[in-house]
Amino acid sequence: MTVLFASDLDQTLIYSRRSMGSEVKPEDLIEVERYEGKPQSYMTEQSQTALWELEPDTVFVPVTTRTREQYERVTGIYEGNEPPQFAIISNGAVILENGEPIKEWSTDIRRQCVSRKTIIEELMPVVHQHFNEDWVLRVRQAEDWFVYLVVDRARFPEEKIGFYTDIFREIGWSLSLQGRKLYLMPESITKAAAMEYVRDRINADYVIAAGDSLLDLDLLESADAGLLAAHGEAVRSDAEVSDHIIVTEEKGIKAGEEILAKVADISMQSK
Repeated sequence: MTVLFASDLDQTLIYSRRSMGSEVKPEDLIEVERYEGKPQSYMTEQSQTALWELEPDTVFVPVTTRTREQYERVTGIYEGNEPPQFAIISNGAVILENGEPIKEWSTDIRRQCVSRKTIIEELMPVVHQHFNEDWVLRVRQAEDWFVYLVVDRARFPEEKIGFYTDIFREIGWSLSLQGRKLYLMPESITKAAAMEYVRDRINADYVIAAGDSLLDLDLLESADAGLLAAHGEAVRSDAEVSDHIIVTEEKGIKAGEEILAKVADISMQSK
């Protein structure tokens, strides 16, 4: 029986110093990402070991909003020099197989975005109209797929997130606030759809998914079992979830340990 473990990375399996919480000893940390010569993200040694020791018939697939360049910095999630066979990046717009994009998948996603006019060229005038405040520090485009704003959280008007969500939903874009980044994502780009493509490619019998944000909920809903980090945006937003989705008891990097322990347990039970 093949089990697919599809998991978000940031603040689900890997954590920055800022997001990991205080209940961890420095000697328990394993650096998993380095950028410009500096450590960026960590797992605990317990989490890394648990990930590497999953059952042989459990296939780990990273699922992230990171672009290819950003994803490829995270080398500590896989054992040895070989990355996972599949990785879902750019929130599902791109699927890597053995490190290379599956062209037919991204071509179809691009066609859907163009058909629905959910392309960056159509989006940017609306972004400039509504996000010209001084709390917007930078506006970034992710490989022509989606847009994210780097914001000053201290000045960001949390009470207006519902207003912004409604505005952009009307033109086919979803919003997700994760830390200092406010993501604007076309409705055609979802982690769930990409996961289902991979599931079919490997003929998986059972899917376990893990995440923390609103952008992860479709992934968790499409899985047989979902694991949702208690510290994340989805829980803080009181988002409704199905009964097959479990919220962790732990928060921060300890939630990562709990998620991987549950994956190991579910994998064993599903045999």
